[in-house]
Amino acid sequence: MKQSKNQQETPHIDYDGQWKRIIKVFFEPMTGFFMPELAADIDFSKPPQFLEQELAKIMPEQTAKGRMSIDKLLKVPMKNGEYEHIFFHVEVESQLKPNFPEKNFKYFYQIFDRKGKAITALVIYTSDHVPTPHDRYVYNFRGTELIYKFNTYLVRDADEEELLKSENVFALVILACKYINRTKNNFDLRREFKLKLFKLAFERGYPEETIRELLSFILIVMYLPPNIEKEFKMEAEATKKIDKPFSADDFIMDYFRDYFVGRWGDEVEAEVEEKIKAKVTEQVKAEVTEQVKAEVTEQVKAEVTEQVKAEVTEQVKAEVTEQQTKARTESIRKLILSGAFNPSEIADIIGVSLEEVSKIKAEIDAQD
Repeated sequence: MKQSKNQQETPHIDYDGQWKRIIKVFFEPMTGFFMPELAADIDFSKPPQFLEQELAKIMPEQTAKGRMSIDKLLKVPMKNGEYEHIFFHVEVESQLKPNFPEKNFKYFYQIFDRKGKAITALVIYTSDHVPTPHDRYVYNFRGTELIYKFNTYLVRDADEEELLKSENVFALVILACKYINRTKNNFDLRREFKLKLFKLAFERGYPEETIRELLSFILIVMYLPPNIEKEFKMEAEATKKIDKPFSADDFIMDYFRDYFVGRWGDEVEAEVEEKIKAKVTEQVKAEVTEQVKAEVTEQVKAEVTEQVKAEVTEQVKAEVTEQQTKARTESIRKLILSGAFNPSEIADIIGVSLEEVSKIKAEIDAQD
């Protein structure tokens, strides 16, 4: 083993951003992988709403730090049942945080307070170290007790053979995380695992778009030093025996830079980084625009609904009042025409003022 290859300083990898993206693009297979019973009840013909701004309001302390944790809050349409939609909170934890279950409970009751009762939560622990307990928050003080349990998945406990057998594309996402943990100090072994996942992505027969999204995730999170990355690229090209040709898409330019320039120079790297930033900025703007449109539409609908309700209520009240007045007037007229009661007695019987009875009597007298 050439230790010099493994002593390279690892650059900052945006694991948070990659997890947020992969949850969004693979929402259906992700739900089917972790929570198949829930997936069976979701109406995937309607896209879920990713409530990023709502999550920022619920987690202001994360926003204040300049970044969000790997959290997603989704409004998910259901096929049928008690609820038209539910709220699905997904969180990915890559570090050991002893107080995490309590934090997760606080997020739950804030979502519950803002959104209602139909809430489920999933925590994906990608680290080998997890808090104890990892799937619940327990509160007990002087006879007041509360147990909050949530769905969890531990990458460390996932069976590699079962993941390899799974046809669900998200199994390869989990394998990538498992291999990263296993190769923290061995980039040569990581190269072998990365090549293995590269080949599996094509061998499984996934659609081209699915392959592209999966490889984008794997190529970024399974970091290799430039010289070992070059070896990986050469091996990938040499062993590629698939029906579909390897797509030289934008992400190939981004993550196999040496393929195009023959070296990893600062100048080339800076140029590619600018292209990546521009592309990401455009994608983020598009996503935020759609989110804002959806939220504004819902807000306008709510305001218009309240306005229409108020107008209809006033209209109905006016109609009822008019009908009651007509009925009362008709009763007074009948009593006057009967000649059996004087105006004062009629006022007492009907429960109106003597002035109103006298006015109606005057109208009758004028007609005669």
